[in-house]
Amino acid sequence: MHHEAGNDPDARIPVPRQFFEELLPAMRDIAEIKVMLTLYRLLASPDWRDGVVPESALYTDQHLLEGLRLTGAALLPLDDIRRGIELAVARGALLRFRVVGDDGGEAWLMPATPENRLRLGLLEQGLAPLPSVVGAREPAVRVERERPNVFRLYEQNVGLVTPIIADQLIEALELYPEQWIEDAIQEAVSYNRRQWRYIQRILERWATEGRGDEADRRSGRPATAFDPERHLRGKHAPIFRRPR
Repeated sequence: MHHEAGNDPDARIPVPRQFFEELLPAMRDIAEIKVMLTLYRLLASPDWRDGVVPESALYTDQHLLEGLRLTGAALLPLDDIRRGIELAVARGALLRFRVVGDDGGEAWLMPATPENRLRLGLLEQGLAPLPSVVGAREPAVRVERERPNVFRLYEQNVGLVTPIIADQLIEALELYPEQWIEDAIQEAVSYNRRQWRYIQRILERWATEGRGDEADRRSGRPATAFDPERHLRGKHAPIFRRPR
């Protein structure tokens, strides 16, 4: 199925005023911005006229892949797309839900407008019909709202995600690879230091001193590369700049 807004180069793609006035000023990660703009473009396509888009469509969108791919890079920027989606969901710019069936269900996305928040609430209660593009693909057992992975991990291991903690987790997602945050939470739990400030210190230490091999040997995963150039500007720059 072709997921373009159309072949007309003058076709208009509606982007709500809320995006420019409330969401965009708070977004610092280019992947999050491009994920949101891609979603609006896909929603303008007749393929997704019900107002929902499968998360998988973002991972296969050629414009988004090309827009996030570094010049000369061999690998597709799938981690960047994932980070952009997680940030947008964490910020409350996107709603993500899963229609759970026998096969586990596919994740779906829609802008977090007041109308869509109400719509998702009704879907969760079984009081609204599934969008036709969803129902045609997956026999529904139930609809489940999905939060960002780091939010779920934090609540399972540390405590309630308050609005303040949510803001700090969003900042961490902007600064560090998601896997780092998950590993830092697990490390804090292993030392019974279930506090965000302790987790934050772990991340800052890894960023400034390097992770070494210990955490990666413990997790059984290869080391995740960290690119400090992404963070030498903006409010977090003092963490990464060496003192003169």
